[in-house]
Amino acid sequence: MRTLVIIEEIGNMSVSASIVNWSLLKILNKKEGDLDILTLDNISNDLVSELNNCHFYFHKKDNVSSFQLLVRKRFTLLQTLFQIIYGNDISHYNRIKNIRSFLKRNKNNYKNIILLSGGLGFTPHQSISKINFKENVNIIGVYHDPYPLSSYPKPYNAGNKYYDIFKKRNLQQSLNHLTHIIFPSKRLYEWYQKDYKINASKVSIIPHAVQYNDNIKNLKTNRGGKNYTIVHTGTLLEPRNPQSFIEVLNGFKTKKIRLEFYGSIHKNIYKSIKCSMGDSVLIYNKRIPYNQALNKQKNADFLLLIESGQEFSPFLPTKFVDYVNSGNPIIFLTPDKSEISRLLTNDYPFKTTLNNKKKIQYIYENLDNCEKIQLAIKILNKLKYYFSENFIDSKYSQILNK
Repeated sequence: MRTLVIIEEIGNMSVSASIVNWSLLKILNKKEGDLDILTLDNISNDLVSELNNCHFYFHKKDNVSSFQLLVRKRFTLLQTLFQIIYGNDISHYNRIKNIRSFLKRNKNNYKNIILLSGGLGFTPHQSISKINFKENVNIIGVYHDPYPLSSYPKPYNAGNKYYDIFKKRNLQQSLNHLTHIIFPSKRLYEWYQKDYKINASKVSIIPHAVQYNDNIKNLKTNRGGKNYTIVHTGTLLEPRNPQSFIEVLNGFKTKKIRLEFYGSIHKNIYKSIKCSMGDSVLIYNKRIPYNQALNKQKNADFLLLIESGQEFSPFLPTKFVDYVNSGNPIIFLTPDKSEISRLLTNDYPFKTTLNNKKKIQYIYENLDNCEKIQLAIKILNKLKYYFSENFIDSKYSQILNK
Protein backbone atom coordinates (compact mmCIF):
# COMPACT_ATOMS: atom_id res chain seq x y z
CA MET A 1 0.00 0.00 0.00
CA ARG A 2 1.15 3.55 -0.72
CA THR A 3 2.11 6.36 1.62
CA LEU A 4 0.09 9.57 1.69
CA VAL A 5 1.70 12.89 2.66
CA ILE A 6 -0.64 15.78 3.49
CA ILE A 7 1.11 19.14 3.50
CA GLU A 8 -0.24 22.47 4.71
CA GLU A 9 1.52 24.44 1.99
CA ILE A 10 4.59 24.16 -0.21
CA GLY A 11 3.72 26.92 -2.64
CA ASN A 12 5.87 29.54 -0.91
CA MET A 13 9.39 28.19 -0.69
CA SER A 14 10.71 31.29 1.09
CA VAL A 15 9.15 30.02 4.34
CA SER A 16 11.42 27.83 6.46
CA ALA A 17 8.70 25.24 7.16
CA SER A 18 8.07 24.87 3.42
CA ILE A 19 11.78 24.35 2.82
CA VAL A 20 12.13 21.59 5.40
CA ASN A 21 8.84 19.94 4.39
CA TRP A 22 9.92 19.87 0.77
CA SER A 23 13.33 18.50 1.71
CA LEU A 24 11.67 15.77 3.74
CA LEU A 25 9.45 14.92 0.78
CA LYS A 26 12.51 14.48 -1.42
CA ILE A 27 14.20 12.23 1.16
CA LEU A 28 11.07 10.09 1.50
CA ASN A 29 10.65 9.90 -2.27
CA LYS A 30 14.30 8.91 -2.71
CA LYS A 31 14.35 6.29 0.03
CA GLU A 32 10.77 5.03 0.31
CA GLY A 33 9.62 5.27 -3.33
CA ASP A 34 6.21 6.32 -4.61
CA LEU A 35 4.18 8.84 -2.63
CA ASP A 36 0.73 10.32 -2.90
CA ILE A 37 0.77 14.00 -1.96
CA LEU A 38 -2.24 16.11 -1.02
CA THR A 39 -1.51 19.83 -0.88
CA LEU A 40 -2.81 23.26 -1.88
CA ASP A 41 -3.11 24.14 -5.55
CA ASN A 42 -0.49 26.91 -5.60
CA ILE A 43 2.55 24.63 -5.91
CA SER A 44 4.73 25.23 -8.98
CA ASN A 45 5.15 22.69 -11.78
CA ASP A 46 8.92 22.92 -11.30
CA LEU A 47 8.62 21.51 -7.79
CA VAL A 48 6.24 18.78 -8.90
CA SER A 49 8.68 17.65 -11.59
CA GLU A 50 11.48 17.21 -9.01
CA LEU A 51 9.84 14.12 -7.52
CA ASN A 52 9.74 10.69 -9.18
CA ASN A 53 6.61 8.56 -9.46
CA CYS A 54 4.62 10.73 -7.07
CA HIS A 55 0.93 11.40 -7.56
CA PHE A 56 -0.26 14.87 -6.56
CA TYR A 57 -3.76 15.74 -5.39
CA PHE A 58 -4.80 19.35 -4.83
CA HIS A 59 -7.38 21.33 -2.93
CA LYS A 60 -7.97 25.07 -3.25
CA LYS A 61 -5.87 27.60 -1.40
CA ASP A 62 -8.37 30.37 -2.19
CA ASN A 63 -11.40 28.46 -1.00
CA VAL A 64 -13.75 31.05 0.54
CA SER A 65 -17.23 31.05 -1.03
CA SER A 66 -19.17 34.17 -2.01
CA PHE A 67 -21.42 33.79 1.02
CA GLN A 68 -18.44 33.37 3.34
CA LEU A 69 -16.83 36.47 1.82
CA LEU A 70 -20.04 38.38 2.57
CA VAL A 71 -19.97 37.21 6.19
CA ARG A 72 -16.31 38.18 6.46
CA LYS A 73 -16.98 41.64 5.05
CA ARG A 74 -20.28 42.62 6.70
CA PHE A 75 -20.75 40.42 9.75
CA THR A 76 -17.41 40.59 11.51
CA LEU A 77 -18.87 39.63 14.90
CA LEU A 78 -20.39 36.49 13.40
CA GLN A 79 -17.05 35.64 11.80
CA THR A 80 -15.24 36.18 15.12
CA LEU A 81 -17.68 33.87 16.94
CA PHE A 82 -17.19 31.26 14.20
CA GLN A 83 -13.41 31.41 14.60
CA ILE A 84 -13.61 31.12 18.38
CA ILE A 85 -16.02 28.18 18.43
CA TYR A 86 -14.48 26.18 15.56
CA GLY A 87 -10.90 27.10 16.36
CA ASN A 88 -10.19 28.12 12.76
CA ASP A 89 -10.87 30.99 10.44
CA ILE A 90 -13.09 30.33 7.43
CA SER A 91 -10.24 29.54 5.04
CA HIS A 92 -8.59 26.98 7.35
CA TYR A 93 -11.97 25.50 8.23
CA ASN A 94 -12.60 24.90 4.53
CA ARG A 95 -9.18 23.32 4.12
CA ILE A 96 -9.92 20.87 6.92
CA LYS A 97 -13.23 19.95 5.26
CA ASN A 98 -11.47 19.37 1.92
CA ILE A 99 -8.81 17.15 3.48
CA ARG A 100 -11.42 15.15 5.41
CA SER A 101 -13.42 14.64 2.24
CA PHE A 102 -10.34 13.22 0.51
CA LEU A 103 -9.52 10.97 3.47
CA LYS A 104 -13.05 9.60 3.73
CA ARG A 105 -12.86 8.55 0.08
CA ASN A 106 -9.32 7.16 0.20
CA LYS A 107 -8.47 6.22 3.80
CA ASN A 108 -8.34 2.48 3.02
CA ASN A 109 -5.72 2.97 0.30
CA TYR A 110 -2.84 3.86 2.62
CA LYS A 111 -0.65 2.10 5.13
CA ASN A 112 1.05 5.35 6.19
CA ILE A 113 -0.34 8.90 6.38
CA ILE A 114 2.16 11.68 7.15
CA LEU A 115 0.89 15.11 8.24
CA LEU A 116 3.13 18.15 7.67
CA SER A 117 2.44 21.77 8.54
CA GLY A 118 4.11 25.12 8.94
CA GLY A 119 2.51 25.71 12.32
CA LEU A 120 0.00 28.51 11.74
CA GLY A 121 -2.91 26.23 10.93
CA PHE A 122 -2.09 22.54 11.36
CA THR A 123 -5.04 21.76 9.09
CA PRO A 124 -3.66 18.33 8.04
CA HIS A 125 -3.38 17.35 11.70
CA GLN A 126 -6.84 18.61 12.61
CA SER A 127 -8.43 16.83 9.66
CA ILE A 128 -7.83 13.28 10.97
CA SER A 129 -9.56 13.70 14.33
CA LYS A 130 -13.07 12.72 13.13
CA ILE A 131 -12.15 9.83 10.85
CA ASN A 132 -12.02 6.18 11.83
CA PHE A 133 -8.97 4.48 10.36
CA LYS A 134 -8.11 0.80 10.36
CA GLU A 135 -5.95 -0.31 13.29
CA ASN A 136 -2.91 -1.09 11.14
CA VAL A 137 -2.69 2.41 9.59
CA ASN A 138 0.24 4.56 10.74
CA ILE A 139 -0.82 8.19 11.17
CA ILE A 140 2.27 10.34 11.70
CA GLY A 141 2.05 13.98 12.74
CA VAL A 142 5.09 16.25 12.43
CA TYR A 143 4.98 19.38 14.63
CA HIS A 144 7.39 22.11 13.57
CA ASP A 145 6.17 24.92 15.83
CA PRO A 146 4.04 25.62 18.89
CA TYR A 147 0.31 26.10 18.30
CA PRO A 148 -1.62 28.36 18.57
CA LEU A 149 0.16 31.74 18.66
CA SER A 150 -0.74 32.29 22.31
CA SER A 151 1.22 29.09 23.09
CA TYR A 152 4.47 30.42 21.67
CA PRO A 153 7.16 31.28 24.24
CA LYS A 154 7.97 34.90 24.93
CA PRO A 155 8.64 37.11 23.04
CA TYR A 156 6.92 35.39 20.09
CA ASN A 157 3.57 34.71 21.76
CA ALA A 158 0.53 36.60 20.51
CA GLY A 159 -3.24 36.28 20.27
CA ASN A 160 -5.89 35.78 22.92
CA LYS A 161 -5.40 32.67 25.07
CA TYR A 162 -9.14 32.50 25.81
CA TYR A 163 -10.06 32.57 22.11
CA ASP A 164 -7.47 29.85 21.56
CA ILE A 165 -9.10 27.32 23.92
CA PHE A 166 -10.91 25.71 21.00
CA LYS A 167 -7.76 25.70 18.86
CA LYS A 168 -6.03 23.74 21.60
CA ARG A 169 -9.01 21.41 21.82
CA ASN A 170 -8.75 20.68 18.09
CA LEU A 171 -5.03 19.96 18.28
CA GLN A 172 -5.41 17.78 21.38
CA GLN A 173 -7.96 15.68 19.50
CA SER A 174 -5.50 15.22 16.67
CA LEU A 175 -2.72 14.25 19.08
CA ASN A 176 -5.01 11.58 20.54
CA HIS A 177 -5.60 10.04 17.09
CA LEU A 178 -1.98 9.85 16.00
CA THR A 179 0.04 6.65 16.12
CA HIS A 180 3.35 8.54 15.92
CA ILE A 181 4.27 12.12 16.90
CA ILE A 182 7.46 13.75 15.61
CA PHE A 183 9.10 16.90 16.95
CA PRO A 184 12.30 18.39 15.44
CA SER A 185 13.60 19.25 18.89
CA LYS A 186 13.39 17.84 22.39
CA ARG A 187 12.80 21.33 23.77
CA LEU A 188 9.73 21.74 21.54
CA TYR A 189 8.34 18.45 22.85
CA GLU A 190 8.89 19.69 26.40
CA TRP A 191 7.13 22.96 25.51
CA TYR A 192 4.12 21.14 24.03
CA GLN A 193 3.64 19.30 27.30
CA LYS A 194 2.71 22.61 28.95
CA ASP A 195 -0.52 22.75 26.92
CA TYR A 196 -1.20 19.21 25.73
CA LYS A 197 -1.36 15.65 27.01
CA ILE A 198 0.97 13.53 24.90
CA ASN A 199 1.63 9.81 25.05
CA ALA A 200 5.43 9.64 25.39
CA SER A 201 5.55 6.18 23.78
CA LYS A 202 4.38 7.72 20.49
CA VAL A 203 7.04 10.47 20.38
CA SER A 204 10.20 10.59 18.29
CA ILE A 205 12.68 13.48 18.03
CA ILE A 206 13.83 13.79 14.39
CA PRO A 207 15.53 16.99 13.23
CA HIS A 208 14.50 19.05 10.23
CA ALA A 209 15.34 17.73 6.82
CA VAL A 210 17.42 20.15 4.75
CA GLN A 211 19.06 20.26 1.34
CA TYR A 212 22.00 18.00 2.15
CA ASN A 213 25.20 17.76 0.11
CA ASP A 214 27.08 14.49 0.55
CA ASN A 215 30.17 16.06 -1.03
CA ILE A 216 30.69 18.58 1.78
CA LYS A 217 33.91 17.83 3.61
CA ASN A 218 34.39 17.91 7.34
CA LEU A 219 34.38 21.37 8.89
CA LYS A 220 37.37 23.55 8.13
CA THR A 221 40.27 23.78 10.55
CA ASN A 222 42.61 26.07 8.57
CA ARG A 223 42.01 29.41 10.27
CA GLY A 224 44.78 31.99 10.35
CA GLY A 225 45.62 35.66 9.88
CA LYS A 226 43.67 38.61 11.22
CA ASN A 227 40.91 39.02 8.61
CA TYR A 228 37.60 37.33 9.30
CA THR A 229 34.17 37.40 7.67
CA ILE A 230 31.18 36.53 9.86
CA VAL A 231 27.96 35.88 7.91
CA HIS A 232 24.32 35.74 8.99
CA THR A 233 21.70 34.57 6.48
CA GLY A 234 17.94 34.59 6.90
CA THR A 235 15.25 36.70 8.49
CA LEU A 236 15.92 38.75 11.62
CA LEU A 237 12.70 39.06 13.60
CA GLU A 238 12.43 41.77 16.25
CA PRO A 239 13.47 39.55 19.21
CA ARG A 240 16.72 38.64 17.39
CA ASN A 241 18.46 41.98 17.62
CA PRO A 242 22.26 41.80 17.02
CA GLN A 243 22.90 45.32 18.33
CA SER A 244 25.09 44.14 21.23
CA PHE A 245 27.13 41.96 18.88
CA ILE A 246 27.69 44.97 16.57
CA GLU A 247 28.48 47.38 19.41
CA VAL A 248 31.20 45.08 20.73
CA LEU A 249 32.60 44.75 17.21
CA ASN A 250 32.78 48.55 16.87
CA GLY A 251 35.11 48.73 19.84
CA PHE A 252 37.20 45.72 18.85
CA LYS A 253 40.45 46.69 17.10
CA THR A 254 42.72 43.63 17.41
CA LYS A 255 41.46 41.85 14.28
CA LYS A 256 39.88 43.04 11.05
CA ILE A 257 36.37 41.57 11.13
CA ARG A 258 33.64 42.00 8.54
CA LEU A 259 30.06 41.24 9.60
CA GLU A 260 27.54 40.55 6.82
CA PHE A 261 23.74 40.15 7.03
CA TYR A 262 21.70 38.73 4.15
CA GLY A 263 17.93 38.57 4.54
CA SER A 264 14.91 40.58 5.62
CA ILE A 265 15.36 42.54 8.85
CA HIS A 266 12.55 43.80 11.08
CA LYS A 267 12.22 47.56 10.71
CA ASN A 268 12.89 48.22 14.41
CA ILE A 269 16.06 46.14 14.34
CA TYR A 270 17.23 47.80 11.14
CA LYS A 271 16.68 51.22 12.68
CA SER A 272 18.66 50.35 15.83
CA ILE A 273 21.63 48.69 14.14
CA LYS A 274 21.78 51.24 11.33
CA CYS A 275 22.70 53.84 13.92
CA SER A 276 25.47 51.72 15.44
CA MET A 277 26.96 49.99 12.41
CA GLY A 278 30.30 51.07 10.96
CA ASP A 279 32.24 50.26 7.81
CA SER A 280 32.84 46.72 9.03
CA VAL A 281 29.12 45.82 8.81
CA LEU A 282 27.29 45.01 5.56
CA ILE A 283 23.49 44.76 5.57
CA TYR A 284 21.63 43.39 2.54
CA ASN A 285 18.11 43.95 3.82
CA LYS A 286 16.14 41.66 1.54
CA ARG A 287 15.65 37.97 1.06
CA ILE A 288 18.11 36.17 -1.19
CA PRO A 289 17.37 32.82 -2.90
CA TYR A 290 18.02 29.75 -0.78
CA ASN A 291 20.89 28.49 -2.95
CA GLN A 292 22.58 31.88 -2.76
CA ALA A 293 22.25 31.81 1.03
CA LEU A 294 23.96 28.41 1.10
CA ASN A 295 26.83 29.81 -0.99
CA LYS A 296 27.23 32.80 1.36
CA GLN A 297 27.44 30.36 4.26
CA LYS A 298 30.01 28.20 2.53
CA ASN A 299 32.32 31.14 1.72
CA ALA A 300 32.32 32.69 5.22
CA ASP A 301 34.98 32.24 7.90
CA PHE A 302 32.39 32.05 10.69
CA LEU A 303 28.61 31.91 10.66
CA LEU A 304 26.35 33.76 13.08
CA LEU A 305 23.10 32.33 14.43
CA ILE A 306 20.87 34.59 16.55
CA GLU A 307 17.96 33.67 18.80
CA SER A 308 16.00 35.81 21.23
CA GLY A 309 17.31 37.08 24.56
CA GLN A 310 14.70 35.17 26.56
CA GLU A 311 15.56 32.34 28.95
CA PHE A 312 14.00 29.54 26.87
CA SER A 313 13.74 28.70 23.18
CA PRO A 314 12.15 25.43 21.99
CA PHE A 315 12.97 25.90 18.31
CA LEU A 316 15.42 24.06 16.08
CA PRO A 317 16.10 26.78 13.48
CA THR A 318 16.32 25.49 9.92
CA LYS A 319 19.38 27.70 9.62
CA PHE A 320 21.17 25.67 12.31
CA VAL A 321 21.02 22.52 10.20
CA ASP A 322 22.18 24.39 7.10
CA TYR A 323 25.00 25.99 9.06
CA VAL A 324 26.30 22.68 10.40
CA ASN A 325 26.36 21.31 6.85
CA SER A 326 28.15 24.40 5.48
CA GLY A 327 31.67 23.45 6.56
CA ASN A 328 32.30 26.47 8.81
CA PRO A 329 32.51 27.20 12.56
CA ILE A 330 29.45 28.90 14.02
CA ILE A 331 28.93 31.67 16.57
CA PHE A 332 25.70 31.18 18.52
CA LEU A 333 23.72 33.85 20.38
CA THR A 334 21.16 31.60 22.02
CA PRO A 335 19.51 31.08 25.44
CA ASP A 336 21.13 28.64 27.83
CA LYS A 337 17.85 26.71 27.78
CA SER A 338 17.46 26.18 24.04
CA GLU A 339 17.56 23.22 21.69
CA ILE A 340 20.78 24.57 20.24
CA SER A 341 22.42 24.75 23.67
CA ARG A 342 21.20 21.24 24.47
CA LEU A 343 22.76 19.83 21.31
CA LEU A 344 26.04 21.74 21.61
CA THR A 345 26.48 21.15 25.37
CA ASN A 346 28.26 23.64 27.64
CA ASP A 347 31.65 22.83 26.11
CA TYR A 348 31.04 24.71 22.86
CA PRO A 349 33.42 27.74 22.91
CA PHE A 350 31.64 30.18 20.57
CA LYS A 351 28.25 30.37 22.27
CA THR A 352 26.66 32.95 24.54
CA THR A 353 23.36 34.70 25.13
CA LEU A 354 22.11 37.55 22.95
CA ASN A 355 23.29 40.53 25.01
CA ASN A 356 26.23 39.16 26.99
CA LYS A 357 28.81 41.72 25.84
CA LYS A 358 31.59 40.30 28.00
CA LYS A 359 31.27 36.84 26.44
CA ILE A 360 30.82 38.34 22.95
CA GLN A 361 34.13 40.17 23.46
CA TYR A 362 35.68 36.84 24.46
CA ILE A 363 34.41 35.23 21.25
CA TYR A 364 35.90 37.98 19.08
CA GLU A 365 39.23 37.60 20.89
CA ASN A 366 39.35 33.86 20.16
CA LEU A 367 38.45 33.77 16.47
CA ASP A 368 42.04 32.66 15.79
CA ASN A 369 42.37 30.31 18.77
CA CYS A 370 43.13 26.98 17.08
CA GLU A 371 42.37 24.92 20.17
CA LYS A 372 38.90 26.43 20.55
CA ILE A 373 38.18 26.20 16.82
CA GLN A 374 39.11 22.52 16.84
CA LEU A 375 36.84 21.93 19.84
CA ALA A 376 33.98 23.69 18.04
CA ILE A 377 34.64 21.63 14.91
CA LYS A 378 34.68 18.40 16.92
CA ILE A 379 31.30 19.18 18.50
CA LEU A 380 29.73 20.28 15.21
CA ASN A 381 31.08 17.27 13.34
CA LYS A 382 29.34 14.99 15.81
CA LEU A 383 26.04 16.64 14.82
CA LYS A 384 26.51 16.19 11.08
CA TYR A 385 25.21 12.63 11.02
CA TYR A 386 22.27 13.64 13.22
CA PHE A 387 21.24 16.11 10.50
CA SER A 388 22.06 13.85 7.55
CA GLU A 389 19.73 12.22 5.04
CA ASN A 390 20.83 8.79 6.24
CA PHE A 391 19.85 9.47 9.84
CA ILE A 392 16.52 11.09 8.95
CA ASP A 393 15.67 8.31 6.52
CA SER A 394 16.57 5.61 9.05
CA LYS A 395 14.31 7.16 11.70
CA TYR A 396 11.36 7.53 9.31
CA SER A 397 11.91 4.03 7.91
CA GLN A 398 11.62 2.56 11.41
CA ILE A 399 8.23 4.25 11.77
CA LEU A 400 6.89 3.66 8.25
CA ASN A 401 7.84 -0.01 8.08
CA LYS A 402 6.48 -1.13 11.43
